[in-house]
Amino acid sequence: MAEATTHDNAMPADTEKNVAELDAAPDEASRRTVEAKLILPGAGPLDAAEQPSQAELAALDAAQPMDPNIPSHRVVRVAKGEVGTHESGDNHTKYGRWYGLDGQPWCDIFVSWVCHEVGQLKAIGGKHAYVPDHLAWFRKHKRFHHRGAKGGGPDMGGAIFFDWNGNGSPDHIGIVTGWTATHVYTVEGNRSDKVVAGKYSRSYRCILGYGYPIWVS
Repeated sequence: MAEATTHDNAMPADTEKNVAELDAAPDEASRRTVEAKLILPGAGPLDAAEQPSQAELAALDAAQPMDPNIPSHRVVRVAKGEVGTHESGDNHTKYGRWYGLDGQPWCDIFVSWVCHEVGQLKAIGGKHAYVPDHLAWFRKHKRFHHRGAKGGGPDMGGAIFFDWNGNGSPDHIGIVTGWTATHVYTVEGNRSDKVVAGKYSRSYRCILGYGYPIWVS
């Protein structure tokens, strides 16, 4: 879906009706129906500031080298290898076919697939397709911190939750692939109908917070 990306606190007028409908959705099926047509700030294509350069990613890799014996690093390696993978038709992907829920919004399905590929599906609470339910699992296990919270922050291979409309409920999820003192780097499924590498200020208002997997040794 095509949509504008905005980083300030104002919600574009043309999103308000869809946001209200999303908030009023009585169940998961209804919410997915609304999500399929949403136009939300931040939910569309990455803008120029959110697209890390190859040189930037190379420098980050050099500063944070991958160890294949560390589960979180294996998650990051697989996630990065999927960047550029595009859906076919309307939300049809190999991730959805694996999950058994093809043709549906797939950002969390992608996270589940990546963790499954490295034997760490249990670390994130099993298969998830609905982002609010996944956040609830992290909260239940005391593995979630809001952006800026004491003791929180990005963690390699962990989850990053986005709240595009500022209502406190997550709309999107990605995988943290690295960070600096000022920025967090991600891989995300279902951004502009594909898997993308992203970069955000750590103070970006649409970052709801971070989920920390319970890694399986």
